[in-house]
Amino acid sequence: MVRFGENGIIIDGREIPLYSGAIHYWRIERKDWSGILEQSKQMGFDLIETYIPWSVHETEPGVYDFGEQDERKDLEAFLTLCEQKGLWVIVRPGPHINAEMTLFGYPEWILADEEIQAKTAQGTSVVYPYVTKQFAIPSYASRKLYRETEAYFQVLQPILRRHSYPAGNIVAVQADNETCYFFRERPYVMDYAGDSLALYRQMLREKYHSADRVSAVYGKDFPDFEHIQPPVGYDEKAGYSMEYYLDWTEYKEYQILYALERMVRMIEKMDLGLPVFHNCAYQDYTPISVQRIERIPGLSVAGIDAYPEPCDTKMLKQRIRYLAGSSRLPFVPEFGSGSWFDRGEVLNAGEEEFGYLYAFMNGMKAVNFYMLAERDRWTGAPLTCDGRSRESYRRLFERMLRMLKEQEVCRYRRRPEVLLLKNYDMGRLKACTARMDPNTLSSNLFIQGPDIPAALFAKENAAEMEQDTCAETFEEDWLIQVMGTLDALHIDYDLSDCYIDEDRLYEYRYVFAASYRQMSETDQRLLRGFAEAGGGRRLILGPSMPVEDRRKNPCLLLDSLYREGGKISLLKEVTQESLADMSFAAEYSVTDRRVELTVHTRRESSGKLLWLANGSEDALTCRVTFRGKRRLQGIWNSKDVEGENAFMVDLEPYSVSVWKEV
Repeated sequence: MVRFGENGIIIDGREIPLYSGAIHYWRIERKDWSGILEQSKQMGFDLIETYIPWSVHETEPGVYDFGEQDERKDLEAFLTLCEQKGLWVIVRPGPHINAEMTLFGYPEWILADEEIQAKTAQGTSVVYPYVTKQFAIPSYASRKLYRETEAYFQVLQPILRRHSYPAGNIVAVQADNETCYFFRERPYVMDYAGDSLALYRQMLREKYHSADRVSAVYGKDFPDFEHIQPPVGYDEKAGYSMEYYLDWTEYKEYQILYALERMVRMIEKMDLGLPVFHNCAYQDYTPISVQRIERIPGLSVAGIDAYPEPCDTKMLKQRIRYLAGSSRLPFVPEFGSGSWFDRGEVLNAGEEEFGYLYAFMNGMKAVNFYMLAERDRWTGAPLTCDGRSRESYRRLFERMLRMLKEQEVCRYRRRPEVLLLKNYDMGRLKACTARMDPNTLSSNLFIQGPDIPAALFAKENAAEMEQDTCAETFEEDWLIQVMGTLDALHIDYDLSDCYIDEDRLYEYRYVFAASYRQMSETDQRLLRGFAEAGGGRRLILGPSMPVEDRRKNPCLLLDSLYREGGKISLLKEVTQESLADMSFAAEYSVTDRRVELTVHTRRESSGKLLWLANGSEDALTCRVTFRGKRRLQGIWNSKDVEGENAFMVDLEPYSVSVWKEV
């Protein structure tokens, strides 16, 4: 039996670290497979990940090539070779794979089918302007797309079953790939296709049960659900309530959950008996929710991909800490190793080292490095497509994997006392009040858009709704203040939102929750329960106290508790002084703002790892303080140190150093 655990992947009761790397068999000459797999194993990899692209194997409708014409496409031979090398395998059969392929892995006739295509509000096909060839985006609601995908999966089924554990070495399967509307996730870009509108009305039926109820909420009369048309943009003068627009935003979330559940059911029909996961592209906001994806029956883990810029800290810290506070397993299914062909940036080995170690420092437990072997449209990986080594990258992986395994880093975890909760509803509100979507003009990641005035993308202010003023649609000013203040005080924290499981929420001592005048009753009940739970827990709200739900009905669950005093604090402005009455446990501390510090502990022992990151361009000598005598063994970019109440350490520019208590 195989399943995901809290530290990695569990195979017949034995938990192994989930450190894998991507190799695309069909992009490599078959004669080079063995050498590349052998070198991957020598670098320290026990798991290999690969896509299985639909367009590569179904060359025309009903005609398949699994090595009969092109030996590089012999999936069975590749899987057998992995087994012979003693390598576990993770497979990602799509149907969407991206992988910098011209049509993202879909056969051309699939995307050319009008019945499959997503539609704009004007009824035209939604086109992805990819640099190599534009193509029509498929609709996640298209029933025909699922019929065609299931037919392809049934062709794959015999091969994958023969090589799934325990018969073979496949140990996990990914459901689809970055299911986020092809990076066009704002609500009014798509999807107005017939199947999508039917699914939209299905959601409304499930939520409201009758057209009369919808009429009462929206402020318009509808004789039945078929007469309800979705919004094509926010228009305050149209006379609809905000719930009309928010429901369309929620439908985009519903459609993604529907799509992933369909994919999971199709994988289950393949009878592989393996755990299923998904990779979110980059979002921790609408229409994506890691927690809700992990509640899909049969889907175990949802991770978020990461392609940092050189010496990045902001994105990595927020993304990894969000996973640490939200997911069952903080997993990055694609962590950039090298760069795609039109990115314009290839990180050197030192820059990659900083990003990888910084992610582990902030709570990443599992990772798939994308790519291990270069191929068309990708460069900067540790191995070339013909098996030659790029030594600086190769040495990095050899050293890093050896340290991670020898020190059993995956069995340690951060245990911050503080959790920051994003306001998911505020993300919805800001999304659905945007005047237009910049992703209609560019592909967001791959093609630079035209120089169009930013004012065109400004958000409207929703009538009588308190709205966050941050220019970034999916960030919040109050939480930015909280993060900046906690960072200045060197206080560790996780991130999540109100979809967090209640048991997970209660693990924290302090919860800072972004709140506004409007907050749903469900969210208020969750937060009130935390505030009333006792045990020294404390709820801090800001910038406003909720007094009504988002339909503007009075809802005073938090306000009434706040007025009782003692269990809830309201901070309109967050400063270091405003946190003076809170006692944060800090076993180690530093005073230099340029240095970040985290402590990881091991549940089954008293072991601790001390991580320090220098995110500046200067070499630093840093004073680390603590109580009593300590002796630490240097295990990464560090020397053994000891002292009483303090010791000094040297930190190189843009570096992460790690010590182990002994």
